[in-house]
Amino acid sequence: MRTLDPVFADDLASRNLLGAVYDTLLEYDYDARPYKLKPGMLKSMPRPSEDFKSYFFELRDDLFFAADPVFGGRQRKITSQDVLFSILRIADARNHSPLFWLFRGRVAGIDVFHRASRAEKKGELRLYDRGITGFVIHTEKTFTIRLTRPDPRFLYTLAMPNCGIVSREAVVHYGESFARHPVGSGPFILKEWINDCRIVLERNPAFRQEYYAGAASAEDRTRPLPLADKIIIKLVKQSMTGWMLFLQGHLDYQALDKDNADLAGGGELPPVLVKRGIRLWRVPEFEIRYTGFNFSDPLLGKNLKLRQAMSLAFDSARRIEHAGNQLLAASGPVPPGVAGYDEKFRNPWMAHDLEKAKQLLAEAGYPGGIDPRTGKRLAFTFDQTGNTSSHRQVGELTQAEFAALGIEIKPILNNNPRFYEKLRQNKMQLFRLSWIGDYPDAENFFQLFYSGNIGGCNRTGFSDPVFDRMYEEILGMSDTPERTEKYRRMVRYLAGHCVWIYEGFPVSYQLNHAWLENFTPHDFGFARWKYLSVNTRLRERLKKSFRPVGLSELNFGGGNQTKK
Repeated sequence: MRTLDPVFADDLASRNLLGAVYDTLLEYDYDARPYKLKPGMLKSMPRPSEDFKSYFFELRDDLFFAADPVFGGRQRKITSQDVLFSILRIADARNHSPLFWLFRGRVAGIDVFHRASRAEKKGELRLYDRGITGFVIHTEKTFTIRLTRPDPRFLYTLAMPNCGIVSREAVVHYGESFARHPVGSGPFILKEWINDCRIVLERNPAFRQEYYAGAASAEDRTRPLPLADKIIIKLVKQSMTGWMLFLQGHLDYQALDKDNADLAGGGELPPVLVKRGIRLWRVPEFEIRYTGFNFSDPLLGKNLKLRQAMSLAFDSARRIEHAGNQLLAASGPVPPGVAGYDEKFRNPWMAHDLEKAKQLLAEAGYPGGIDPRTGKRLAFTFDQTGNTSSHRQVGELTQAEFAALGIEIKPILNNNPRFYEKLRQNKMQLFRLSWIGDYPDAENFFQLFYSGNIGGCNRTGFSDPVFDRMYEEILGMSDTPERTEKYRRMVRYLAGHCVWIYEGFPVSYQLNHAWLENFTPHDFGFARWKYLSVNTRLRERLKKSFRPVGLSELNFGGGNQTKK
């Protein structure tokens, strides 16, 4: 984790923790599937105009920043002005926030503010007092946000932890150290942060009054949130160390990464762990991994049959095996659980048919993988953003798959800055990346193929006027069966153009002890902290029965064992 300042938190670890100390206008219903927004700091859901170009908001009456020396040791009531200040901080060019894309071009007047802020002195905030045309304050509790165009998805933005409401006084007072001294209105207060060791959160007595009807115990259903008085997060770098701490009962929850994913390879817990009340969750992530073709490359970008042949040479089953079954096969970019995902659709170009691939390669003009103009074999570079043993193994898999087709692949391992610099300069041919969805709408994934986003999230440079029109049509549409059908057609259209080779949707394996109550996997559960509770009596009883577990006993249903 790098920061607890919402303006700079672009890494997943920081974002996940923001929801513990900052509150947002909207949040996700913890139990609802499909995912659904609900009011957070608001009295009710925002009221949209008929054209979805503006939204009216009303804050709750019981919103306070946590007591802090900056307020004389007292709590401070939250107003509409605090909401405006928090949004403008993201748009302030002097902050160089990587999150400005959340509002850029969407909220009326925010781009004007962004440009004007470049000329202001560091620390000068008078520009904030002028406001913007897109944020109209009516009273201390009510305001309207005006957009530049109809945008039914705008509300998802306000549920992101980066839109947590901050205090102007705290930002000014703490300056550079604000990132480590958050002053929010979330369910918890940061009490301790020791790098590479632990983070301690304690209940915020100023948190708005809220109850959780879905709590496991009747007692918790009548207690105001958060249910826990304290949360201790242990920052364990070594995955096996974390696993052993979990087995010993020192951690209530543990996620298995690829280093120890084989522990859950079969998706079933061994009996010795079942007896302890441990639960295993196999959870598809809201993410797509892919290999992209660079459409500015003269060979790859203009030869559809070449891309089709290469797609058919890709062996999805082998990749899933290599990932320790932590991967689901994909036929398109839209992940499961989202409108537009079609479980019945099978992408014909992801069928792993080597004979058909060879036929298409010949039709593409390269029989046997040989370029008749030069007499040499086709050769492409394959870039990855990492140099671990796993990245090397993926490079070797890719080499072998395309070698069977007669194409040479040169794997290149990069560090993060080098990879993205080469990507920006179009110095790649094939490259491996992933995209984690920002909100539960297929549009967030379709934007990766829109020509207007070339140079941004459209990494391949794919430009197609038919797809662009399809994408622009759905932008102003609310969630309807008609829109869902359009989404499905877009998935099929992309499949036919082989823009990506779909590696798959990652699957996480998460475990928790029975005494950790109310835990539910949630792709957008930034506020999950307030729901968690520990049944201390059950923990004491179960831990008394613990005995050392041998490696031979940790044989999961798939036959995989722990690494020795």
